[in-house]
Amino acid sequence: MLRATNVWCLILGVVLFLACSTSPAGPGEAPGMERAAAPDGQQDAANGDAEAPAEPPAEPPADDLLSAELSTVGWDQLSGSPVVLLRELDSGQILPIWIGMAEARAISFELHGIEVPRPMTHDLMTNVIGQLGARLEEVVVSDLREGTYYGLLKLRVEGEPEPRWIDTRPSDGLALALRADARIRVARKLIEELPDYDFMAPDSPDQVVQVLGLTVVAPNEKLREELSLPDRRGLVVIAASGEAERQGLARGDLIVGVDGRALLEPVDLLDAIERSTGSEISVTYLRDGEEATVALRLGFSGSRGPKNVA
Repeated sequence: MLRATNVWCLILGVVLFLACSTSPAGPGEAPGMERAAAPDGQQDAANGDAEAPAEPPAEPPADDLLSAELSTVGWDQLSGSPVVLLRELDSGQILPIWIGMAEARAISFELHGIEVPRPMTHDLMTNVIGQLGARLEEVVVSDLREGTYYGLLKLRVEGEPEPRWIDTRPSDGLALALRADARIRVARKLIEELPDYDFMAPDSPDQVVQVLGLTVVAPNEKLREELSLPDRRGLVVIAASGEAERQGLARGDLIVGVDGRALLEPVDLLDAIERSTGSEISVTYLRDGEEATVALRLGFSGSRGPKNVA
C-alpha cells in the first residue's frame, strides 16, 4: 500500500509539473502562482525569493471560501493579457484572473466543447487523475500575494480518508475544474478587494459564456443546420446543467431574451445577470417553434459537483 501511494505521488507530481509548464512562468514565478494585473495596467512581478512550499498546502478554512463559476474568457485591455472571469454565486461579483495564452486556449476549448484528436496537457492530467483512482473535487483560488494569485487542488484519492491539497496555478486549476466538473471556490478577501480591469470579449463568433448552468454561443450556419434553429436572433444553448437543466433548458434551445431584453451576443447574458436586482432572472427561449419562459435563481451554478473522470 505504501509503495502504491509513493508511486501515485511521483506520477502525479510529474504530471502537475507538466501542467504548470504549459506556458512560461515569469521571473521568480513559482508553479503555484498566477500574476495579477496592477490597476495601472502593468503586471506586478512576483517576489524573486518566492519558492514553492516544501510541505503539502494546508486545507483553507471553509468559512473563508465562496462558491464561484467560470463564466467566460477574453482579454484585459489594461494589462494586455488573457483573462478569465469568475462569478461569485451569492453576490454576483466578478473576479478577473489573468492567465497565459495556452491556458486561455485550453479553457476556451472546453467551454466551446471542442474535442481535439490527441489529449492536450490538461486533458492528460484529468485522465491520469481518473486512471489512478482519484477525483478532483474542487479548485480554490486561495490568495493574492505580491501581485500573484495562488491556487489549490482538492483531490480525493481512493482508499485515503482525507483529501489531498496540492499547490497549483489558478489557470491550470480552472482548466482542470472544467474538465472534471469540479467545484470552484475563491477566498472571500479576493472578492472584497477586486482589482481594476477592462474586459474585452472576443468577436461574437468566438464568444462563449457559461453561467447558471447555461453555456451559450452565437448561432452560426453550422449550428443552425445541426440544431434546426429558426432564422431569429438570439443565443444558442450548447450545454445545460445544474439549475438550467432542472428548469428544462437543453442543448439546441435558442434564448431570445432575458428579463424582456434581447440578447445579441453571449456576453449580453452575463451583463443581464449583472444588471438584475432580484434573486432570479426570466429566460425566454424557442424550441421546435414554440416559445417558453423559465426562471433561473441567481445563486446557483451549473456544476453537478465532482465526478470521477476515469
